[in-house]
Amino acid sequence: MRIYIPVRNLFLLILLILFISPCKEVIEIDPNISDPKIVIEGTVTDRPGPYKVLISKTADYYDQANYPAVAGAQVTISDDNGFSDQLTETSAGVYRTTLLQGIPGRTYTLTVSVDGQTYGAESTMPVALEIDSLYYNVSEGGVRPRDKEGYELICIFTDHPQVEDFGRIKVYRNNEVVDGYFVYNGRLSDGNVIEYDRIRTDLKLNDFVKVELLLIDEPTYEFYSTIGNASASTGSKGKIQTKTPANPKTNLSGGALGYFAAFTVRSDSLWIK
Repeated sequence: MRIYIPVRNLFLLILLILFISPCKEVIEIDPNISDPKIVIEGTVTDRPGPYKVLISKTADYYDQANYPAVAGAQVTISDDNGFSDQLTETSAGVYRTTLLQGIPGRTYTLTVSVDGQTYGAESTMPVALEIDSLYYNVSEGGVRPRDKEGYELICIFTDHPQVEDFGRIKVYRNNEVVDGYFVYNGRLSDGNVIEYDRIRTDLKLNDFVKVELLLIDEPTYEFYSTIGNASASTGSKGKIQTKTPANPKTNLSGGALGYFAAFTVRSDSLWIK
């Protein structure tokens, strides 16, 4: 025998069941998770190649440990002098140049074709800034948490006159890259000698320290600045603390995340003694 319940009564019955049923489960939605996106990271420098482009895919930009590699892409890097290099995939998601040599002043264009989509970016390599000197001070600490006892690195260089310089300081401690994005904006320092002392890292006696001064273009500076701000708001377990974290700015077209950068590299090193 079938029992027919009018639609109106059925709706009221469902509401009654939902009202009296105990709530035993809480569903949490991670705001960082989204549809998978292509992530491209590529660089060209004035140092000898080969240079590489990394391509992966992710559903969470800040969970880089779980990026699945993207194989089978067509990748080229060309310059404004008519040269073009077809990159070779040496392992899943890793593509390397064969003949390209980065030259300051030239503009480089990256083109990536994968899964029926095309992504691109452009970056101009600036003229290098030389490191005048690198030294450290012994810090006795202060009232702020970041002013701990230890050693402070100071990198000295001279800003280009009549040029807006943008840079990144990359630090290695005992041959391992130090976390953090230390960036430089020279808009208000035209032609001045710069004592860059904003390097915050834990250094100890007998550490070997290497510093690289990367001179980058403005879009690359914006990328490092925004990803640095996002990293600064990350908790101890790697979770972004802001409610709706924005993706770092990118110079890539087509909706890809990441960056493509052409930059010069100058380095210096010292021992903490």
